Amino acid sequence: MDKKGISPGRYFDLGFFLFMLTDSLEQDLTKIKYLSSLIVLRKFWKSHFCFFLIFLFLIVPLKGWAQKSEPVTLDTLVVTAQKSEETFETGDVDLDQTPAFFSIIKKEEFAGKMEDLAKIIEKEAGIQVRQNGGLGSFSSISLRGSSSEQVLIFLDGILLNDASGGGVDLSNIALADVEAIEIYRGTTPINFGKASIGGVVNIRTQRSKKGLKANISCGYGSFNTRQLSGYLNHKPGQWDYLVSADYLGSDNDFKFINNNGTQYNKDDDQEEKRNNAQFEQQNVLAKLGFDFNPDARIDLANQWFYKEQGLPSWNNSEKTETLFTTQRNISTLKLTLNDIGPWHINTSSNLNYTNKIEEYDDSHGHVGLGKQLTRYYTTSTGAGIFIEWLTQTNSLTLMADARNEIYNPDDKLKDSNPNDSSRVTYTTGLQDSLYLLQSKLIITPALRYSYIKDELESGTSIWGINLEKRSREKTYTSPQIGIKYTPITWLTFKSNLASYVREPSFFELFGDRGFFVGNMDLKAEEGVNFDAGAEINLQSTPDWLNRFSVHGAFFKSEVENMITRVYDARGIGKADNISKARIQGIEGGVQVELFDFLNMIANATWQKTENINEIKAFDGKELPGRFKKSYLARLEALYRGAKFYTEYNIQKGMYYDTANLLEAEDKYEINAGVSCLYKSFLISFGVKNIKDEHYEDFNGYPMPGRSYFGSVKFEF
Repeated sequence: MDKKGISPGRYFDLGFFLFMLTDSLEQDLTKIKYLSSLIVLRKFWKSHFCFFLIFLFLIVPLKGWAQKSEPVTLDTLVVTAQKSEETFETGDVDLDQTPAFFSIIKKEEFAGKMEDLAKIIEKEAGIQVRQNGGLGSFSSISLRGSSSEQVLIFLDGILLNDASGGGVDLSNIALADVEAIEIYRGTTPINFGKASIGGVVNIRTQRSKKGLKANISCGYGSFNTRQLSGYLNHKPGQWDYLVSADYLGSDNDFKFINNNGTQYNKDDDQEEKRNNAQFEQQNVLAKLGFDFNPDARIDLANQWFYKEQGLPSWNNSEKTETLFTTQRNISTLKLTLNDIGPWHINTSSNLNYTNKIEEYDDSHGHVGLGKQLTRYYTTSTGAGIFIEWLTQTNSLTLMADARNEIYNPDDKLKDSNPNDSSRVTYTTGLQDSLYLLQSKLIITPALRYSYIKDELESGTSIWGINLEKRSREKTYTSPQIGIKYTPITWLTFKSNLASYVREPSFFELFGDRGFFVGNMDLKAEEGVNFDAGAEINLQSTPDWLNRFSVHGAFFKSEVENMITRVYDARGIGKADNISKARIQGIEGGVQVELFDFLNMIANATWQKTENINEIKAFDGKELPGRFKKSYLARLEALYRGAKFYTEYNIQKGMYYDTANLLEAEDKYEINAGVSCLYKSFLISFGVKNIKDEHYEDFNGYPMPGRSYFGSVKFEF
């Protein structure tokens, strides 16, 4: 740990201080026993035996801590808003009890809009999304200053991050399928098999509900953007099925200012239409379920996704024909068994299979270095189990997850195969949520253990020499602890401390296509996250104030062995552990609902990132691609069946490059829209980027200016 950082002992002191803010503690053996445990644990933490801290929390006898522990049924023990929802399932995160700082975006907040997942997510505090073009273009996410590779994306609990490398492209997740978006910043609940340095985004697809429900929607907008989707859900009894289908496409031929690669020479700047940025995608989600009884259910789900998109050249040439296609199929079999045995244990287990085929076709050499036609095959087979035991004094959770991923790129223009790689991952985790002071105080220690084995089955060096099989095995232990204290119903304090790991990707370990050399000696990125904050939620207040909520948190992250890509004079790249990162900041938000017709929302994030690098030109610089400041203000007005909204999004202080020589322009974006519910029709119209500002998330990749979109949705 760098001397400038906060020591683990200080982190523990803060958690200890939050604990002592309780209104009263019973003066009996329970108090003495618990406080003695905390003192011992602090000594171990300061000695950096983090795993032993978690272990002690887990093995201390549960009986006698706060009151006598008696096993009870799920319905008797847990009565929360989240668990009472019709679609809540065993294995979901209990939002009333988790100490993690999270955001939940429900479907009604984006239903009927012609949006993509990236634009929906970026409106939350602590989140930044970057796109390299218009709708459907590559979109990456950063949580609290992390890189996109340090953020894990799950689809119904199935990990989408590939071992091959790179962050998940959010544009490849169809919004029509989504029921809710769960965002966990910094701390990762044990429900997910892996934990990450930045946090987790879990995309929850639609689930079957009782009765018969169906809808169809269509939309059209600027740049010949078109959308069509349909949904059918039928649950007459024990059997149920759900089908959701979606089509989205756009020419993306928006106008922009092309500087022809000469940023400081304005004489050759000219307004052009974006060429070869079109895309089309289709998506089908099908689910079949059967309830054996109220406590036993089986689900079978399959999601198919296909997308073809053009890739513009750096000079926006009209002749560019480069294409990138993606085809992905995810199949899942899930069994849920609740109230098992005398301890009333709840379980959820699953088998899943993912098959993805990507093809990069630059046969004419319009975009990359030389001609290229490569097809990438990625298959992943996994199994997982989630077990929870709920009592009046604690909730004990165990998870185990196994995954085998095979990556086979195939160069269609050469006889040799670039790299055939595989990764086997085993992860197990244990978490115990302890309820104290009549559940006003919840302490949640957890521990994960991971085993990873990587193999390069075959390969070719940059000189065309066949490489022998190579492999490496690593194990990682990641402890974490969270505290949630609710002294009164409307006030909550939270604090979390966690250790996380991001293992190197195949691209970084083994190289790719001769232009990037592998490095088998790479160490995994290891991070320590800390956050602390408070939330206020007031409801049923005076008639004119329906709701008032405000939240704020301080966060800090330190990453050791950060993987940096360096290039030599020939342009050959290599990944190396030559830097560290220090990130800290403050995030917050407020929401006010006045009467029944006015809703005001505001979010803000201030963060500072620092690159501690062996290369002097990069040392002390801001990490590229991260904004220093981000603000969002949104106003919603409701009148009868109509809803009007306007929002102002500001992002400031970002550099494109590691040396901080290329500074991005500050972003000021105003959006507005209206939707009207008339009988069974939902009619929506929106305007994006009203001021027609030109901006680039990635240097050289312009975003659209002003655009218009409209849609109609009909509920059967």
